[in-house]
Amino acid sequence: MNYSELSQVLLRLSQTTGQHHHELEGLTLAKAADSLVKATLRFQKKLEDFLGGRGPGIQELEELLVSPQARAHLKLPALNLIHKDLFGDKLTSEKPAAAKKEFINRAKKEQAGEKSVELLRLFFLKAAQRPPLSKNEAALQEEFLRLGGLSDEELAFEFSDRLKSVGLLKALARANAIPFSKEISKEKLIEQITHYARRAYGNIRHRA
Repeated sequence: MNYSELSQVLLRLSQTTGQHHHELEGLTLAKAADSLVKATLRFQKKLEDFLGGRGPGIQELEELLVSPQARAHLKLPALNLIHKDLFGDKLTSEKPAAAKKEFINRAKKEQAGEKSVELLRLFFLKAAQRPPLSKNEAALQEEFLRLGGLSDEELAFEFSDRLKSVGLLKALARANAIPFSKEISKEKLIEQITHYARRAYGNIRHRA
């Protein structure tokens, strides 16, 4: 069925329903009507996106990027991580507002609005369910080795999210015998943890 035929089917359906609406009843028909309304609204949204030059999913993507979940969880490192998963490279913008605009423009160009929405929703779901890191020494040692196997983008996300607390970073360093001074900056501490975590992870892989 092409879109011209679809428009004719919908027109006839609209006319018939309008002419006989006072006669229509029954649970089966009502359920079918409810399903049709939902499907029609989904199609209408995609059609409006397409005709507006945004492409499928772009409007929903724009809404997600300014949602309360985005404000809570979608810092620049997280957006960079999702962008790399989708398109294979990092964002060039370093400010959140510009980065979101760049993300949207790339999604439009690549016709990846729906895929972007899917990944964002999955990210928000995981972020909401993610437990805080335990300060138990064994857990901190396990986390240290896990960090050693992550990419630069994944590490940037971890240090902006679960590991953003200086206190937790110091606990992670202590549990893994990483020396540091009382005056050490957060940036330097992250640099130290990254260096030693990658070295420990590399040693384990080498022995395996």
